[in-house]
Amino acid sequence: MALLSDNMTSMLTWLPLVRAAAVGWVPLSTNPIPLSAPVAAAERRATLSGVGTAARLRLNISGHRFEAWRCAVDRFPDTLLGSDEKEFFFDTDSGEYFFDRDPDLFRYILAFYRTGKVHYPRHECIAAFDAELQFFGIMPERVADCCYEEYRDRQSEHAEKIEAEDRERADAELTGGQDVDHHAGPAAVVSTSIRERMWHAFENPHANVPALVFYYVTGFFIAISVLANIVESSYEGRHLLSSAKFFL
Repeated sequence: MALLSDNMTSMLTWLPLVRAAAVGWVPLSTNPIPLSAPVAAAERRATLSGVGTAARLRLNISGHRFEAWRCAVDRFPDTLLGSDEKEFFFDTDSGEYFFDRDPDLFRYILAFYRTGKVHYPRHECIAAFDAELQFFGIMPERVADCCYEEYRDRQSEHAEKIEAEDRERADAELTGGQDVDHHAGPAAVVSTSIRERMWHAFENPHANVPALVFYYVTGFFIAISVLANIVESSYEGRHLLSSAKFFL
């Protein structure tokens, strides 16, 4: 009976260690740590740090620093960060790539390299966003399906706005800065348009082909008129000279 009790006591003593080994826990050693351990740990940290630095890209976007996995950007070799062209922006003093771009919009550029899709920020200017995509070599077709329709709508609105501004600027140049009454009758509008076109043709003969032709034809008739006046004047001069000699 005493032997059985000793065996049970021995099993109970080792049972916590068996359970700890089963879950992967190792009890702390009671022996002092060797002096070489901190050196080895420091070397290991330095090695891991070196590997991490080589595997990451340090990006400086107008003073704002970002980091990206090199393997993530290398998946897109047709873009700026995924190609060797980014080496032109590498700063050897700081050991990072410097880009003088918008740091707020770059967050969406960096998200593209993580997910492979571009998400359009609705509160940002579409022209500025397109400029960032163009700079980093990201095609608009990369825009995600959830943002594509609104992205295209904003592009169309922007294109229409630019076209309207260009048209207003051209009208202002034609009218000399005077406002055109768009509520006038059709005859007045047509008359004003013809007058404006003729004035524009006189002022800028090289603006289009009809204006250039009109310019040369007008110049030709002016030259003919001048020559005719010269010939006529010389003929009358000779006639008056001969008449004076006759009377003398």
